[in-house]
Amino acid sequence: MTNLQTQKDRKKTGEIIGVILEWIAMILILVLVLYPLIFVLSTSFKTYGEFIKSPFSLSFAHPENYYNAFVEGNLGMSIVNTVIVAVVAVVCQTIITGLAVYGIGVLKFKGSGIFIGILLFTMFVSGEMTTIPNILLIRALGLYDTLGALLFPAALGVSGIGVFIGVNYANAIPKELHEAASLDGASIPQTFFHIDLHLLKPVLTYVAIGAFSASWSDFFGPLVFIPMNEKAYTLAITIQKFDTVNNSEYGTLCAGLVILAVPVVVVYAIFSKYFLEGVAVGAVKG
Repeated sequence: MTNLQTQKDRKKTGEIIGVILEWIAMILILVLVLYPLIFVLSTSFKTYGEFIKSPFSLSFAHPENYYNAFVEGNLGMSIVNTVIVAVVAVVCQTIITGLAVYGIGVLKFKGSGIFIGILLFTMFVSGEMTTIPNILLIRALGLYDTLGALLFPAALGVSGIGVFIGVNYANAIPKELHEAASLDGASIPQTFFHIDLHLLKPVLTYVAIGAFSASWSDFFGPLVFIPMNEKAYTLAITIQKFDTVNNSEYGTLCAGLVILAVPVVVVYAIFSKYFLEGVAVGAVKG
């Protein structure tokens, strides 16, 4: 009995130690993730002198840095441009991805397997690899150095991983739903908008969040396609240009970075449940 009790005590002690180590690891990871954000947020409220004197201290003494960021950095028009590009990207990419998922996963048209294979292959092609062809195409369309240079690819983009996850989910949708809709006289568009679109909400929410995050934070696209037209600059490129001219204005620069990061953080915080559900739903249903 004594040996058995000792083994149980050791096992319980080991479990407690394991839990403590897990909590320590999670706290360390949390600190590593949050500290850079807190550092930038705190710096955005400091003057240059305060930052040089104590760069790692917390301070919220100079909220006027955000006003200066808007005025000196000319962020107002850039925010409008960024919102326009983000809205176009979210709406168009969500619709296109939904239609692709419906065509491949529900209608199963001839050659759909080849189509999804090609689509998945494009996931391994980085944007940098297609820069020159894209520049030539945008120049030919007369969109170079205009906001249309960003709107055009944003409107025609499709999420490869979104299609892959969505097709796995669509394959599990009961065929009886589509058969019943067909018997009721519903057309293919009506079936898509009234049945499948609602069922695909978790996946499409995942696509929408990804499209918003990518378009809102995009730096490479505006840098390449809008090199000179300041009226068409987005937020990321405007902050970079401001940093180049005023690289010692750390407080104002960090205020601009906070303005750039906050919408993405808020979107993920609000829709993280749907984001994770979109990933899990496609993986499990498939």
